[in-house]
Amino acid sequence: MNVNLKIILFLGMMLSAGAAFAGSTLSIRLVEASNAGQGMGTGLGDVAHLLQNNLPYKTFQLLASRSMSLPASSAASLSAGIVARCSGGQDNMHVILERGGKKIMQTTVELRDGTPLIIGGISSGQGKLIVVLLAK
Repeated sequence: MNVNLKIILFLGMMLSAGAAFAGSTLSIRLVEASNAGQGMGTGLGDVAHLLQNNLPYKTFQLLASRSMSLPASSAASLSAGIVARCSGGQDNMHVILERGGKKIMQTTVELRDGTPLIIGGISSGQGKLIVVLLAK
């Protein structure tokens, strides 16, 4: 393989790796998952398959949807007293979930453009509250 071809392949790999972290917006959705009834609420069509195939619930209801710029450095007040505090870029984002001013979950995640990430499992009535993060 000649040197020029090696350089082109290297640049292509670097560009494709960079594209995985090129989002400018973080979407944060609070979803209530339960077995009370069946169905997928509006606003969840793009993640319906992910939710139905990975979580043991039959009903998914969108409670709140917010967005923020990336890299993140702010808080999003959702619903049910949940606040999501996000800081950092897609490759090293710190996420803190609070309820009633008390920290209930803290994690660091890596987000890929267009690939939703589910965090949570917060008790709520008959089911759980989950947060879906999506960089785009």
